[in-house]
Amino acid sequence: MATYHIELTEEQMRQLAEMSAMSLTILGQAMPDASDKRVDDWQRLCVHLLDSARQIPSLRRDMELKPDCPYWFFKRSYINDAFYADVIDEYRDTTFWAELVSRISEQTLQESLGPQRADALSDEDRTAMTSSLEQALWQEVTRHGMDRVMVMLPPTES
Repeated sequence: MATYHIELTEEQMRQLAEMSAMSLTILGQAMPDASDKRVDDWQRLCVHLLDSARQIPSLRRDMELKPDCPYWFFKRSYINDAFYADVIDEYRDTTFWAELVSRISEQTLQESLGPQRADALSDEDRTAMTSSLEQALWQEVTRHGMDRVMVMLPPTES
């Protein structure tokens, strides 16, 4: 197998290491029990890149051997201020709200039309009916956050 070499500045190597750490974090959260060759290949590459980054003295001081995994990773104190941590937080927030809005819209459609009528809708009709509700929900959480969201449990569960 051919081997390739690339030249990076120290800052570019730091950014590549942060991208590797971000990929490992997302893979670990999104696919914690994945038994997939592609996931394994990505993880091995990311771990290899982090190990390579550790050879640079300015990066080495920001890394430690992860106690729960057999590879080097950025220290918590570094992660707290790292750009990639902000990217992951923003991704989590956006994904959470998008999924919440989508599920509430679908649930409202099911409740308003009934399951049989809602399930019989074409994708185009379903999208047309839920898009205005999704837009209204996005506006609500953008303006008010969770302040006006209420979960109603049946009396037997509350």
